[in-house]
Amino acid sequence: MTINKIAFQKCLIFLLLILFFVPSVYSEELKKISVLPFEVYSSDNSAAIKESLYKSLNEELKKEKLIQIIPADAFLQSPAKIDEKQAIKYGKSAGADFVIIGSLTQLGETLNIDAKIVDVNMAHILSAASAQGKGLANLDMIVAQLKTEILVRIGLVQKIARIEIKGNRKIDASAIIAPIKSKTGNNFSEADVASDIKTIFKMGFFLDVTAESTSTSEGKVITFVVQEKGLISEIRINGNKALSKDDIQEVLTIKTRQNLNQEKIKEDIEKIKTLYDSKGYYNAEIKDTVERDGEKDFRVILDIKENDRLYVKSITFEGNEAYSSKELKNMMSTSEYGLLHFFTDSGLLKRDQLKQDIGKLTTYYFNNGFINAQIGEPEITIDKKGIYIKIKVKEGKRFKIDKVEISGDLLEKPKEELLRSLKVKKGDNYNREAIMRDIDFLTQSCNDEGYANADINPKINTRENEQLADVDYQIIKGDLVFINHINISGNNITRDKVIRRQLDIVEGDLYSSSKLRRSYSNLNRLRYFEEVDFQTEKDPNKKKMDVNIRVKEKGTGMFMVGAGYSAADQAVVMAQITQQNFLGYGQILSLKASLGSTTNNIDLSFTEPWLFDIPLWCKADIWKYKKEYDSYTLDTRGAGLTLGYPLFGKIVGYLGYKLTADNIGDVLPTAPSKVREQEGQTITSAVTLFLVRDTTNDYIFPSKGTNLFL
Repeated sequence: MTINKIAFQKCLIFLLLILFFVPSVYSEELKKISVLPFEVYSSDNSAAIKESLYKSLNEELKKEKLIQIIPADAFLQSPAKIDEKQAIKYGKSAGADFVIIGSLTQLGETLNIDAKIVDVNMAHILSAASAQGKGLANLDMIVAQLKTEILVRIGLVQKIARIEIKGNRKIDASAIIAPIKSKTGNNFSEADVASDIKTIFKMGFFLDVTAESTSTSEGKVITFVVQEKGLISEIRINGNKALSKDDIQEVLTIKTRQNLNQEKIKEDIEKIKTLYDSKGYYNAEIKDTVERDGEKDFRVILDIKENDRLYVKSITFEGNEAYSSKELKNMMSTSEYGLLHFFTDSGLLKRDQLKQDIGKLTTYYFNNGFINAQIGEPEITIDKKGIYIKIKVKEGKRFKIDKVEISGDLLEKPKEELLRSLKVKKGDNYNREAIMRDIDFLTQSCNDEGYANADINPKINTRENEQLADVDYQIIKGDLVFINHINISGNNITRDKVIRRQLDIVEGDLYSSSKLRRSYSNLNRLRYFEEVDFQTEKDPNKKKMDVNIRVKEKGTGMFMVGAGYSAADQAVVMAQITQQNFLGYGQILSLKASLGSTTNNIDLSFTEPWLFDIPLWCKADIWKYKKEYDSYTLDTRGAGLTLGYPLFGKIVGYLGYKLTADNIGDVLPTAPSKVREQEGQTITSAVTLFLVRDTTNDYIFPSKGTNLFL
């Protein structure tokens, strides 16, 4: 009886195991699928496309573990079209669960694949699947899309209905969902979910991340369960003397009320170490400790042991013969510890600065004949006494220039003239910087003749035994490039024509880099713009180029008020208002006035730099001046007109006319005899001629150029 009871219990356990485990293993049975060759509608080789599509779709479906393919190769040679009824009949005879039939239509480069999925057991057609793409070369990619649609239709792939986040207290769910691969509406993939768990964990906010999925009538619901890290309640810094806490906190990325992140703490320790290095504390030690503060929060403690400040005790060179160690050290910004270290940074090691110094030394050797010079990485030794820097130098031989030639395509400018303008000369030491300048010069020469895509290749031929180097500048001009469109943007006030008339280029001209530079300079000289930016854009055929000019306007109005006192004029009030870009037309309107106890002066002027839209400069003035002297009064009124026109180059000729009416009145007997003789009104008419040559880069605050007046 006891034996039967035990046997019964074992059978019951066995049945329970079957009930619980077998369904989970076999709930998703193998689906037997047979793909029949698709109908192909194409002007290309239809038979070849049919076979390629048939094989590609079969190969894609074979990649799925829950699919067994039943081959239908025999149908490839059959011209007959198979309908749904025939597909069901064939599927039953072949033992297939599903039969896939369809068609491919090619319209130009576009491929449309439409598939019908026949459920053999239910004897009906599932919803159609389709995929679209361009080019037969991408057929495999289009088939991969179609496979996904087929899997969804037969129930092997489920869509993601929604994604839920649980366990988050401070981190918003949307911030957690944003970086993951799984998205609502996408196909469910366990691989993506596994990857998403890693992605969420790498955010650094969580101690643990898990995921679970459930099936619903709407699709899969994915739930990510997170366990957040505690917050940092306090950051305590101990042991700092050379640096203030504020200086250290400026480089920290960890902040209070943020989640604890050990990786960020490690990064911040390196930043503090770099900060101490910049101040000469290369042996500074920083240790971090994390303590619990309550149940969920943490306290971060940074213990700093600064140790002694270290200075560069010596900089030595090895292998230098042409230049002494003293000469090389004088070229460097990094220096040895000196008496003036209290006032300068002498003796401090700044690694970025030392790297620049190595570049300086290398450049110096290259520019003084040493073509093969090599400056090694500095060897830095640090001990308790200081820092020691050792730099190995491999000078090689010093070369002089022998032959200098220009070869390749010819320019309009004679070769002899180009050679005379080069910086590299026969007999000079090899100089890499001079060669670079020559490349720039020759490139500009090509650009100025319209060859915007010109390339200059310097060919250096060295003769080791003679220690000579020949330089051959090979010119490849390329095609002529013309200015296509000149596009101007950012000018909200200034009219387009005001900008265009300052340009030395017009649409349809040959490209010229010199003219572009002059145009840029001309626009800056106007003082209408805070920023001027020129960008060139190549046309697809590379024979035309657009010039895009972007400007940022600034205020061009000026208003000044002042007051003063002098013994002669007593109290005086002065005011001036000027608009240098009146209504955006580039005109200048100015009104000046000074009113005093004995002196009144008013001056109104208007300047049009391009009268009649030609480079005819015109300025008109009217003024009134009144001055009360002890024995008489001078009252002057006048008007003037000045015209200027460019004669050649930067030389402008000016013609001026001025008409003045001077009236002397209120003359007392005590007035000088010359004043009494001129009492009344005097009319003066004057014509002036003068030349001006102005090459300055700014009208008001020039930094280069000249201004000559004759």
